[in-house]
Amino acid sequence: MKIGIIGSGYIGGTLGRHWAKAGHEVMFSSRNPEALQQMAEAIGAQVGHVQSAARFGEIILLAVPFGVIPDLVSAIGTLDGKILIDATNPYPQRDGDVAQQVIDDATQTATGYVASQFNGAKTVKAFNSIYFKVLAEQAFQSGSNRIAVQVASDDAAAKQTVMQLIADIGLAPQDIGSLNDSSIFEPGAPLYNQNLKIGDAEAKLSQLST
Repeated sequence: MKIGIIGSGYIGGTLGRHWAKAGHEVMFSSRNPEALQQMAEAIGAQVGHVQSAARFGEIILLAVPFGVIPDLVSAIGTLDGKILIDATNPYPQRDGDVAQQVIDDATQTATGYVASQFNGAKTVKAFNSIYFKVLAEQAFQSGSNRIAVQVASDDAAAKQTVMQLIADIGLAPQDIGSLNDSSIFEPGAPLYNQNLKIGDAEAKLSQLST
């Protein structure tokens, strides 16, 4: 599949490399694309500005600081019909008022806010709750050794597509449910940054559900 990476840092850069290794077409993006050119060429990926990556991808990975989302919406425009993987987290100390307002709003999750900003996209929450070093070092495992990646979406088909992308890089997708259910793996929640193998992650989810 064609995957556009918006935010090519620890999470976005690592996932882009993994997906390229797994045979997907990847375009990294940056305000300074030239800085990524050597890395992209080494793995057979492309690089461009944010708008280019948004046009390129059937699937868009959003892995940027939460505070820049309003500006990105203006820069990118519509993502109608595309799958948007939301890997962001709101940290008020880093992201300012927009993050604090979202945290204080009891009517929606953080990814619910993201979905409302990119209204035409099929939003799937994933990869926000895994530590980047675990993502870098423990991908491409098999069976019970796979690290769980929590996934939530209101679009069943989009969720299945993202779950397959997770499986493609030797991680274990853990279906949490709808976007509202994603609150269980947002910062401070029980499944956030646990980095559990899939069996342990399922056991913990079962405990939380009782």
